[in-house]
Amino acid sequence: MKNKEKKIKIGIVVEYNPFHNGHIHQLNFIKNKFPNSKIYVAMSHKFSQRGEYICASWNKRKRIAKKYGVDSFVKLRSNISTQAAHIFANEAVKLLNKRRVDYLVFGSETDDITVFLKIAYILKHKKDQYDSLVKKFLKKGGNSFPKASNLAVSELTNFSITTPNDILGIEYVKSIVNNNFNIKPICIKRTVGFHSDITNQNFASATKLRQMIENGEDISDFSPMKIKKIKKIDETYEKFQRFIRKSSLMKIKKYKLVEEGIENLFKKNIEHKSYSEFIDSCVSKRYTRNRIKRTYLSILLKEKK
Repeated sequence: MKNKEKKIKIGIVVEYNPFHNGHIHQLNFIKNKFPNSKIYVAMSHKFSQRGEYICASWNKRKRIAKKYGVDSFVKLRSNISTQAAHIFANEAVKLLNKRRVDYLVFGSETDDITVFLKIAYILKHKKDQYDSLVKKFLKKGGNSFPKASNLAVSELTNFSITTPNDILGIEYVKSIVNNNFNIKPICIKRTVGFHSDITNQNFASATKLRQMIENGEDISDFSPMKIKKIKKIDETYEKFQRFIRKSSLMKIKKYKLVEEGIENLFKKNIEHKSYSEFIDSCVSKRYTRNRIKRTYLSILLKEKK
């Protein structure tokens, strides 16, 4: 009796916020390239990297993804799913490595894996220079951490990586290279841009689909999911306001991501009437919108350092 051929393990890091035709395209690509494979997905649980509720429950996204070929799921809880790209990617890849995946597949605008590998190896071997450049660009002009990181990468490697998926792609490959994981990265050209407001045949970005859901539009041409309403983080603002008003600066500083005077910024702006006004008032060249939203969520979830 012949032994069964060992299945190749493929890893993907996802939010599926929502699951859409671009994800089906990715899964079909994997199944065609690796017919004898098992697909492992590291999926965000309740909250997104932008510090918002994910538009459908874990179980609902899991059911639809299984239908289209995903075999196994790894849960990314909020302590990972709401982190900045470099932490989010590194922790997710570590969890997939524990599952002994052979390949990591991700969508990107730069359809050339050698570019990602070159950057990752340069940054590994010039880590001290990279760290110094990040510090330099943080001080120079008060850049945000993502902006300072991108400028440092560009100066060291002569590659300019600016789109959200390419930035995540770099972080996935850096995690593999820096941790010496025996994982081979593969990138797939995205069907539409990450935040694109334009639909392309039967493809639309997750950002566009969330907008359509909020507007009560039909998304069935672009996604197999049926979602009527998205839970809004805005609804938590009164609770957040009460906490910030009554808490001392020292107490606020105990929560994750509260650094570099963000506690003062939050105290200063807490009397704004709505969540969106509060976030707008806190955003600056130094603090990105996503950074402020993630810090807000960290306090809301009482995630201490």
